Formats: sequence, C-alpha cells, structure tokens
Amino acid sequence: MESNLGRLVSIRTKNDYEIIGMFFCALPEQLNKIVIHIHGNFGNFYQNKFLWVMSEIYVGKGIDFLTINLSSHDGLAEGYFGRELKYVGGAVADYNSSQADIDAAINFAINRGYKQIILQGHSLGCDKIVQYTLENHSNMPIILLSPVDSYKVQSEWISPETIDEQVKRLNSNIKQCDEGWGKADFDWLDCKEYGAKGDTSEWVYQIPITRRTLLSILEGSAFKYLNIECGIKFQIFNPTYIFVGKHDGLQMHEPDVWIDFIKKSFINAKISADLDADHDVVGVETEISERIVQWINEL
Repeated sequence: MESNLGRLVSIRTKNDYEIIGMFFCALPEQLNKIVIHIHGNFGNFYQNKFLWVMSEIYVGKGIDFLTINLSSHDGLAEGYFGRELKYVGGAVADYNSSQADIDAAINFAINRGYKQIILQGHSLGCDKIVQYTLENHSNMPIILLSPVDSYKVQSEWISPETIDEQVKRLNSNIKQCDEGWGKADFDWLDCKEYGAKGDTSEWVYQIPITRRTLLSILEGSAFKYLNIECGIKFQIFNPTYIFVGKHDGLQMHEPDVWIDFIKKSFINAKISADLDADHDVVGVETEISERIVQWINEL
C-alpha cells in the first residue's frame, strides 16, 4: 500500500517547538481548500491508513491535505524547542500543548494563502479540535472521526475508583522534576492507571503515561466537552461532519443516545453512522473520504 505523493514539512509553534508533518497538494498549488488533520493522543501523522487514502482522494478532488505530529505524538519522542532538545510524546506532554500545535498548523495554511481551512480530528483529536474551536471562537468547518466519550472510557477503565478519587490520589504524590536539556518528567505510573476496554474481553488497551500528563488529561478539556454525564456544555454552529463507526469498540453509549447528544452539541452537523467500521475507520476509508469530499464541496 502506498500513499499519495507528499512532502515533509517543518512548522514552528509560538514557543519554537518544531512540528513535523506531511503536506499533500495538487501541482500547481491552487490554495483554495485544505484539510488539517489532528491525530489522537499517542497517534502520529501517518500511522492510520485512512490518512493514506485521504491523501489521494482529497488531493484528487482539489482539496489539499496537511497531517502533523502533535507534541503528544506516539508515546515518547525527541522534540526540539529552538536548538534545545526536550522529550515530547503522549506519555509526557501536557495535554493542552496541542492547542499551540493546532494554531501553528493553521498559521502555516494561512501564510500559504489558503482561502478555506477545515480542521479534521480523529479520536481524542476530536476533543482537541472542539477545544480549539470554542476557545478561539473559530468559524472553520470541522470534521470529527470517531469521537467518543473519553470521560466514560476512563471511568470504565479505573472503576470501581472514580476519576475524582483518582485525581486526588495522583495529586497527593507529585514529585519535583528537572526538565532541562535532554530531560523530562519521567514519573511513570502503573500501566493500570490509564487505558481503555473495548467491546470484547480481548480488547484491552493499557497506555503508558506519566503522572503530570495523565493529570493534564483528567483535569483538562479532554473530559470536559464530549461527556454525556456532564450534559450539553456547548453548542458549535460551524459546519461539522461527524463519522461514528457501527463497530467502534470505544463507544460507551447506545448509538441513538450518542448521536442525539452529538446533534444537540453540533447544530450544523452531518452525521455518518451507517458504515460497518471500527474506531480506526478500517474497511471504509475510501467511502468516508469520498463522503467528506462531497460535503466539503457543498459548503
């Protein structure tokens, strides 16, 4: 399997963190429309195979495509802030640092002269796009691929302890760490602290993570917005395309309940919930890409 031809790009955030991504565009560049993809925690700019399909279908239909590594990409990786090496990755990066990454990617597109920018997120990347949209009063169209109730996922994982109890316990033992050149806060937690249980007994996802990073997720926006227990906390009127796979093992609610919640939060949403796919969009990559292209062209 091969992706469409693209080129690696380096983008700097406001605090001089170097983002690496892949930029796919038609030649010559038309600078009309671009989709910026935001992966979930511990993901990266290339691993989900639907990105390979999208790179071909989007560009073939005149829509350019940028997929980037957030500071929370993979688990642990080297990152450069100017000339200084620091460790980044989903296991050690602060959850909110992704907001600066998204902002830098948008500025990349603005500076190139794009007339329409669409933000696309997958999994926890959906929550990050929702946060960016609300906090920046953005009017950009958004695409949400496999959004889930992350609060409920963690609640099921940590049960019978509650998330509030977990937060209190983790906060009671924070250590001071030196995060200078080539160092990081490596206060690793037991693998049972963070993870997900899917829809079968074999589907168990243990996620290695450090204390401060997990707290930034538990206490931040990751559990704030797409959270049925908290009720409707926002309404987004931006044009929104939402994909929910019929066999997404991370969906914690009955489909009708989840879709009703989504409709009340995203007022101008088109929802695709009829495709036989899992959380990673496996098997319907072409179909969902073509549907999204049609939606974008109708905006």
